[in-house]
Amino acid sequence: MFGIPMVYVWLALAVIFGIAEIATTSIVSIWFALGSLAAVLTAWLVPDALWLQAVMFIAVSAVTLYFTRPVLSRYLLKKTPTNADMLIGKKAQVVQTISPSQPGRVKIGDLTWLAKANAEIPEGEFCIIQQIEGASVIVTKAETAVSA
Repeated sequence: MFGIPMVYVWLALAVIFGIAEIATTSIVSIWFALGSLAAVLTAWLVPDALWLQAVMFIAVSAVTLYFTRPVLSRYLLKKTPTNADMLIGKKAQVVQTISPSQPGRVKIGDLTWLAKANAEIPEGEFCIIQQIEGASVIVTKAETAVSA
């Protein structure tokens, strides 16, 4: 390939994937760096077999991805709860009527949030926070009224 031995090409790819891995906060390319290293070894042992080098790259990348991703996801990629996550399941008072076609606003403590719901919830009623979606909350109507 342009007179450059494939050992150097695969080594350069391993370095690029390694740098990409270091530069991100998630695990995104370590498998490809390992696949590239396997291709470096293959290119060193069998320099004329580009197809074998590519197969080694794909195979090692796929195998390491398949076996390590679930383990790493379990231990390293856990979602960190935020303070806003503590609002889920809490009651809030509607301060601007919410309808399926028009978001309203709810008050939770001292803060008001943009709120969406599948059913109309009039101003003054109470609702339950089901989830947080960006800067708004998804709510359902509370079954029993609660005093503020």
